[in-house]
Amino acid sequence: VFIFPPSDEQVKYGTVSVVCLLNNFYPREASVKWKVDDVVQTGNSQESVTEQDKDNTYSLSSTLTLSSTEYQQHKVYACEVTHQGLSSPLTKSFNKGDC
Repeated sequence: VFIFPPSDEQVKYGTVSVVCLLNNFYPREASVKWKVDDVVQTGNSQESVTEQDKDNTYSLSSTLTLSSTEYQQHKVYACEVTHQGLSSPLTKSFNKGDC
């Protein structure tokens, strides 16, 4: 699982996208929960799952979209992944100040 902060250009000019990427998982069912400063986000993310790869695994990207102003007001961005292959949810995060 990887998390990617928005580019400096996005932060400067309007709408920002934070991306969570899951690779090589099976079966297909996986869920991503976004948290901003430990508050679960709803309604401002979109998921896209690839078709099954040659090795029978899937990939998924989840994009959290915020205004630059909203993004600047918070510090910690996290995506929490739940999948039956994991014994507990897996969280990847970044602190905006470290980017």
